[in-house]
Amino acid sequence: MIPTTLILPLFLMAPVVNIDASGAVIGRMTLDAPITEVRKIVGDAVKVGKLVPQVKSVTAQPAGACVTLDVVSAGFIGDVEYKSRRCPTKTGWAEHLTSSDDLKQMDAIWTLTERGEQTDVHFSLVVDVGAYAPTVLVQSLTKTQVETTLTNLRDQVAALP
Repeated sequence: MIPTTLILPLFLMAPVVNIDASGAVIGRMTLDAPITEVRKIVGDAVKVGKLVPQVKSVTAQPAGACVTLDVVSAGFIGDVEYKSRRCPTKTGWAEHLTSSDDLKQMDAIWTLTERGEQTDVHFSLVVDVGAYAPTVLVQSLTKTQVETTLTNLRDQVAALP
């Protein structure tokens, strides 16, 4: 039998990803790290982009309290290019599509909640590629992307000094 002292930390850090009634892909996990450490990664748009395996490049330009992002990501058929605006919120960051020939919608919301020396992470992602791909396929791929992104975040936070 595995001691619960070993199972609990792994359980706390494993992402749980679901698709809600609106079609948003929602990922949640608890990290065994203070919120200040998690913010070092999630608060940096370029670092967040590097958590997503499909993202080939991301550049950020300051725009007041926000940043404007130029992103190139691997798509179903070829590269997907888009511009978005990422702004701080009371509890994290929100990113919304501003222009793209490839996407109809892209909304990403990060919410961080402090729980003592742990941090609850909530990541919501909505992607709409329009008519050229079935919604169920897009949601399935987005679900995998959210799980991988959160797993990579967990690994990055664990590697912080």
